[in-house]
Amino acid sequence: MLKIKNTLTKETKYLLIVGMLFLAGSNIASVFLNVYLVRLTNSIFIILFQNILNYVSLLIAFIIGTKFISKINLVTFLKTGIFSMIAYYLLILSLKEQAQLFLIPLGIFNGIGQGFYYFSFNLLTGQLVKESEQGRFFSYQQTFSYLFGIIMPSLSGYIISIYTKLTGYYILFFISALLLIIGIYMSIFIKGLTLNQNIRLLEVLKLKGNKYWNANKGIRDSIFNQIFTVFAYTIISNEQIIGQFNSIMACIGIFSSSLIASKFNRTNQKNYHLIASMIYFGIMSLLGIFQSPKILLITYILLGVVYCWNQTIFQSVKFQLAIIANNDYNQYEYIVASEFPIALGRIIGLSISLITCSLFSLNNAYRFLIIFNGTLWLIDHFIINKKVQWLEKEKL
Repeated sequence: MLKIKNTLTKETKYLLIVGMLFLAGSNIASVFLNVYLVRLTNSIFIILFQNILNYVSLLIAFIIGTKFISKINLVTFLKTGIFSMIAYYLLILSLKEQAQLFLIPLGIFNGIGQGFYYFSFNLLTGQLVKESEQGRFFSYQQTFSYLFGIIMPSLSGYIISIYTKLTGYYILFFISALLLIIGIYMSIFIKGLTLNQNIRLLEVLKLKGNKYWNANKGIRDSIFNQIFTVFAYTIISNEQIIGQFNSIMACIGIFSSSLIASKFNRTNQKNYHLIASMIYFGIMSLLGIFQSPKILLITYILLGVVYCWNQTIFQSVKFQLAIIANNDYNQYEYIVASEFPIALGRIIGLSISLITCSLFSLNNAYRFLIIFNGTLWLIDHFIINKKVQWLEKEKL
């Protein structure tokens, strides 16, 4: 069992645990959520539209957070966001087949909940996690998420396969809600934060920095999250096998995250990101072209190796930029502002997916989107290099 080193403070450890439980709870449901909704509605279009509204709502939640941050403790925002996610899964659980009638309002509700969570979690991370701890913090977060990911995807696929109709999915949503409830309990050990000043979003967004590659990250993450599992299901129409593939990816991800990603720092992150980007581009291109079960398995294996690299490096660079923010803008303003181009990128990515699926047959649309998604990591690498020189220079 992986141990959290004593170099992390007590509050940082509790924040890490809350983040891990949130990732685990949301990932368990989200792995099969799109497949569930496609099976429920027989349409990818309303799901993509729902998620566009989801991210618009997320931005609204961030704006609300900036208006009330001087009056409401950040831990209260954190608890509210997690509770909203619990309510979202429980509503799907209780509505069952009737959920398809409420996908739009459910998407808006889910987006507001996610917005409150990430608004508070990012600011608490900026407050509690020192730069020297960031590599370990984010790699541990990924590793703990993978630990749940080893057992749960295979178990999830098995649960889905042994029950008739959609019963297995309802069980998964209940498990997700239970993990999130534990996360709310653990959050009581985290000291909150309120700010006595407004957060100047527009002014910070005008600064030279990470808005370009943040938007690119939003585009590629939204395409991957919405399309990859659905595309895998078109190749292997078996949730149990897809669950087993996810478990393999998670198992490999544990070793990659704990042994490699935890060592990332400002001097080596550029080279590791380039390696990960090239591997990601290669496997996504092969999968989009050949669309075979064997290539799909290889894709899951290599994703286990490199996906955590990108996530760890991205989070570290974002907070490194926040720390050296110029022109009297504080770290909290920079962290909050960085989420807006990410959300905008997600909306753009989902819109691209929606238009592509409208113009082409679904199979060809999925193949194009998978290959396009693979190119975005490489684009991301060179955008960071052009805009901030991978932080090799202290002053931007």
